[in-house]
Amino acid sequence: MKNSINLSVILGTLVLVGCSPKVTTTLIKAKAPLEPEEEIAVLQPEATVSRKAFVLETIRLRGRDYDSLMTIGKEKARQAGGNMLKIVNYMGPDIGTPRHRIAAVVLSDDDDAGILADSTTLSKEAVDELVMNSTSLAYESGSVRIALQGGAGIRLGKMASYDEAVMQQHAKNMRFGYNFGLDVTSFFSGDLGVGAKFQNFQVGDSMPVTAIDNSGKTVNGVLSDQISIYFIGPFARYRLLSRDRNSAFLVTFGLGYLGYYDTGIAVNESGKIRGGSIGSLYELGYDFGIGRNFSIGASLTYVVGAMRNYEVILNDGSSQSHNVDSKNAENLSNLCLSIGLRYNL
Repeated sequence: MKNSINLSVILGTLVLVGCSPKVTTTLIKAKAPLEPEEEIAVLQPEATVSRKAFVLETIRLRGRDYDSLMTIGKEKARQAGGNMLKIVNYMGPDIGTPRHRIAAVVLSDDDDAGILADSTTLSKEAVDELVMNSTSLAYESGSVRIALQGGAGIRLGKMASYDEAVMQQHAKNMRFGYNFGLDVTSFFSGDLGVGAKFQNFQVGDSMPVTAIDNSGKTVNGVLSDQISIYFIGPFARYRLLSRDRNSAFLVTFGLGYLGYYDTGIAVNESGKIRGGSIGSLYELGYDFGIGRNFSIGASLTYVVGAMRNYEVILNDGSSQSHNVDSKNAENLSNLCLSIGLRYNL
């Protein structure tokens, strides 16, 4: 395959996801709700638990505002009949999600409710073990990552050979270019996610030329091509968070449409070429958190594909369709190094 056909379509999608506090509860022991005026004590993870305290309910809270989550947690405790809300685990906002995540249990040390006779007293270690499964704070699903990036790139594959030195130089000048793109990922299982990506690799060159027309007259003009090779399609992504959860390594595989668009001028004639094929995308990336919702990142993206069908559109509006065999297909493969900004929901 050769890079011999010398396009620009820009597409983009932005997904905004609203976030509200989320609460998950598991009832262990039924008890009558407390009166509104009764106080609910909040115990931090390091606080010890009285051996007379009994677990009534487990709670998992997730949201952006810590105080609001505490208000919701205490109200859940009141409804469950407990006079203590014991935080077992807490994880603050990080690169994985900008939300607070709280695992807690509702406790009661009031034996007037008649539950001491048929309940088991739990130590702090027993409480921790009890809530491990129902309130685990291993990275939760539901987070969304939006990434915007740009950088440099290079077309891969063998370049076409030309007899004319000016054409050969023109081809060499169009190997290196730049890229920009956008992708959105929804992580549904902590480390695994799916999403959609648009990436545009653009390259061009323009140089003065002198030619001889059909009448034998010398004509001065321009040899110019502005080429866009763009990928748009779905992908699967794996994310490995660092121990402090402030950075992440990402591996991505995508399969989608690989488009080609070229606007060209040859001396005093102009035209366009457009086409496309199925393409695949492979990407390695690294994100580093710089704030509650934001991170910066770098990525190396390899796009693979070859175009066998294309259309030539002349300046007068006429067009010609071309089909070539796999040996002469246009190599659209490119390698891009990008940096950009990520927003985590």
